[in-house]
Amino acid sequence: MSEPELEDGPSGLSDWLVAVLLTEGTALLIALVTPVTPSKSGSNWSPADLFTADPSYLEKVMASFVTVNLMIAVLGLFAWAAIRWDRSK
Repeated sequence: MSEPELEDGPSGLSDWLVAVLLTEGTALLIALVTPVTPSKSGSNWSPADLFTADPSYLEKVMASFVTVNLMIAVLGLFAWAAIRWDRSK
């Protein structure tokens, strides 16, 4: 017996969508944990401190989520540029 092939379409998710959902889920988990975990340097600074003097937990999570997404975007840009540069050779 052969195994049924997975289909992309209305019933299945495409590979890029699964990758984006996993990446965003990971970014959300990192953002949720970052405000409550102690820093190794002992710093209490958060990216939310740039916008408000006394940020709440939700504001810290949102700022961390945006920061993590910016880091993912920079890494993705470097990966994309490296792939384009390698293929142009």
